[in-house]
Amino acid sequence: MTTTTHANFIPEVWADGVLSAVEYAGMIQKRVTREYEGQIKQMGDTVHVARASNLQTSTKASGVGNTVAFEAITEGVQDMSINVHEYAAFLIENILEAQANQNLRAIYQKKIGYALSRGREITLANLFQSFSQSVGTYGLDLTSDDYLAALQKHMEAGLLESSPDPGDDFSIFLSPAAYVGALKIDVFTNRDYNPSADAIGRAYFGKLYGANAYISNLLRSPAAGQHDMVFLHTGALALAVQQEVPVKSQWLIRNIADGVVGWNIYGTAELNYPPETPGGGSATDNRAVLLKGP
Repeated sequence: MTTTTHANFIPEVWADGVLSAVEYAGMIQKRVTREYEGQIKQMGDTVHVARASNLQTSTKASGVGNTVAFEAITEGVQDMSINVHEYAAFLIENILEAQANQNLRAIYQKKIGYALSRGREITLANLFQSFSQSVGTYGLDLTSDDYLAALQKHMEAGLLESSPDPGDDFSIFLSPAAYVGALKIDVFTNRDYNPSADAIGRAYFGKLYGANAYISNLLRSPAAGQHDMVFLHTGALALAVQQEVPVKSQWLIRNIADGVVGWNIYGTAELNYPPETPGGGSATDNRAVLLKGP
């Protein structure tokens, strides 16, 4: 008796579980402003946010005829269109559902939620390339000077006057390669500079010059070995989700199958702010810095 002559007596076994695809964390959408979301839950396809500039001062001359000149500033508006309607769907035939050894409907319904969350994350990450401020060079590791240059831009924007510590209002999103590159910088990992550093034990530094650092695998890659990363304030980008992943199922008689679909409706915007200069002026995106690197 051999495994060849008695092959018909040897069964093949299908495992009860599955090897599920990895689901990357949706970190960016948790670190941007969502304050306009509640206003579009019921209706509307556009959010308009008025801008308010600083006023100028004038010297008042004495005398009855020297009156006050009232300032009139023509203000702009920030628009955010709720125009992304994304869905994920699958069709499960009745014969498959009857014969399969797995509950395929339950497995893939869970994947609908991840697919839509991933779509929002990529949409936000693709906005980084349009930021007017940038440091670093594509394909090369970022240096401590690059991070400091980005931090300085936030200081010049007036975002750190109350405290030089960025704190939770700021986030840095890095590619895995850029994060590993930062581990090579003594300022971040040497305990002579950072008492809480533990790079050898855990390959982890937590913060870069006070800002929370995160790894993202969903960043835009202009070319191989290049990524659009960012050092941003929470108010740099806005996300407003109008419908939060409803999932519907329908019996399709012509297909003898169930169609399952989930979707969401949302909008994103790069927020531009009036300049500090009194009297108004062109709005700028001064709350984010594009980090070009590996």
